[in-house]
Amino acid sequence: QSTDSGRLIPIWISWLPVMFSGVPLIAMTYGILFGKYRHVIERVTISFDDLPAGLDGFRFVQISDIHSGSWDSISRVSAAVSKIQRLEPEMIVFTGDLVNSDKDEIDPFIDIFCDLYAPLGKYAILGNHDYYGQPRESELRPTYYLDFFKKYEQMGWDLLLDQSRTVQRNGDSLKLVGVENWGDGAYFPKRGDLDRALSDVDDREWCLLLSHDPTHWEQKVASHPRHIPLTLSGHTHGMQFGINLPFLKWSPVQYRYKRWMGLYEEDEQYLYVNRGFGYLGFHGRVGMWPEITEITLRRKP
Repeated sequence: QSTDSGRLIPIWISWLPVMFSGVPLIAMTYGILFGKYRHVIERVTISFDDLPAGLDGFRFVQISDIHSGSWDSISRVSAAVSKIQRLEPEMIVFTGDLVNSDKDEIDPFIDIFCDLYAPLGKYAILGNHDYYGQPRESELRPTYYLDFFKKYEQMGWDLLLDQSRTVQRNGDSLKLVGVENWGDGAYFPKRGDLDRALSDVDDREWCLLLSHDPTHWEQKVASHPRHIPLTLSGHTHGMQFGINLPFLKWSPVQYRYKRWMGLYEEDEQYLYVNRGFGYLGFHGRVGMWPEITEITLRRKP
């Protein structure tokens, strides 16, 4: 025991500051060794008044922000991809950032992603990091991207560059629309052209939009004359650090992004922000575990 102002204090109290100071160190160590590959399946059901009857119960998987240049374990990536396949999704969509800064970073993992199968297809878009490896010389860029896009083909992913595809199910269909990156801020590419991507979409067709950066939804999509019921994004990673509990969700990234994780709704239009499959910068995750999202569409009665 120790004394304070003449009173006896149990010695364990004097150790409390030491104990609490060790908690962040333990959490960071866990995040680096295990957290970055602790892939969590988030199951989300979204209901719509205007969903075609044939799409009721449509179940698909979203992943985002693979960042293959950061990975240090082929076996752990393979295990995470196997988690996706065990869900037996009807469709798989990837919402950008395949690499950190160079197209060849994905090469060691191409065979792993080739194993993914979905009967209604696998679709992808580009994120901001997918542009960072392009050569400074403009005449070299077409060759760079030609090789980069072939890697998507090798993995069996249909890359949407301001384009749309028709996905048919049970006699009805949806238009899957994918835009190039559009991000708020001076350092983020603003390549996405929503009008061009929607150019062959009929007003009566139900739309699902893939757009990497959630600020695109806030500034362009939500106010667009074309009603887009659901947009899927990524980009924020939940900052790979924070608290994600049913009753408390917090991360420093929320001071930069208004919509940074999970499901948002405005005027009967939904945005879902995925926390990301990989990691970048800090080689770990604390609280904000990597995410595999299983989304089910429902028609309101």
